Amino acid sequence: MTDLIALLDGLEVGVVRQDRNRLSFAYHDSWRTAPGAYPLSLSMPLAAAEHPHAAIEPFL
Repeated sequence: MTDLIALLDGLEVGVVRQDRNRLSFAYHDSWRTAPGAYPLSLSMPLAAAEHPHAAIEPFL
């Protein structure tokens, strides 16, 4: 498994993970609940903590 930390304005907002050529993205709870937080993409809303390959692959 390989991890890539996602940063916005110097803050860690989540982690992209690759496992057997499949990607996923998980927001950190601290970002999801922060005032002024926003999603990386409309297909990856903050309402869900984790997003599967189908949502993250087109974004990347």
